[in-house]
Amino acid sequence: MIDLHHHCLHGLDDGPQTLEEAVALCQAAAAEGIETIVATPHVLRGRWQNDSRPLLEARLAELRSALGDTPRLLLGSEYFFAHDMNEVLQSGQGIVPLAGSRYVLVEFDSHNVPPMIEQPFYRAQLDGWIPLIAHPERNAVFQSRPGLLATLVRLGAKVQVTAASVLGDFGEEARAAAVDFLQRELVHVIATDAHNLKRRPPRARAAREAVAEIVGGEVAQALFVDNPQTVIDGTTLVYDPDLPYTSTPEAGLLGRLRRLFKK
Repeated sequence: MIDLHHHCLHGLDDGPQTLEEAVALCQAAAAEGIETIVATPHVLRGRWQNDSRPLLEARLAELRSALGDTPRLLLGSEYFFAHDMNEVLQSGQGIVPLAGSRYVLVEFDSHNVPPMIEQPFYRAQLDGWIPLIAHPERNAVFQSRPGLLATLVRLGAKVQVTAASVLGDFGEEARAAAVDFLQRELVHVIATDAHNLKRRPPRARAAREAVAEIVGGEVAQALFVDNPQTVIDGTTLVYDPDLPYTSTPEAGLLGRLRRLFKK
């Protein structure tokens, strides 16, 4: 399996604080069947800036040296959304795309989705980036408004659900939302979002079995292996359902954006 969302670099955020803890976390991931990890430290202004690419690469190299070749380690980041996302991307500082790809892992506050989110997502895609929304099943707005998530997917964004959410580790609301999003064909990647061995371990194997029971083995294969591999390779997703529109096209900006992406 390939894990596109994993906080394994030590001393950078709320993941492991020592190299020894980072090594143990990655070894646990390997024991779960994860062969490749994309390290995604938080990028959050005022708390975890993590805008020094040389520092991130140095931590990654240190962890690689301690681990050896298993699992393979690549670099990315998890960007806490702000409306100047596109300016930050254009600057080349502060956001590391996943494994050097066009995909940018973006998270929101757990109780909020900013208004007019369609506009910066649209501008990012005009510049060649693809937003990958991190763990929307743990967001109260997306839980109550799955149609909003579907709108962003129709506009070209992709969705990553946390493996542990499917297993109920983040509560019943997150589990129910994860199942709902899977059944609505809104999910493109499942990743562990692992932080540590005690509270946030990389629970991949059991989650893959649970997902296979919900949507079938072929889709589980795509979400845990094939789609993550295409993200790394920069090719077209293997599993990327075309969501039907349930109503007539909207007027205004949202309608224009949808029609543009439909062409």
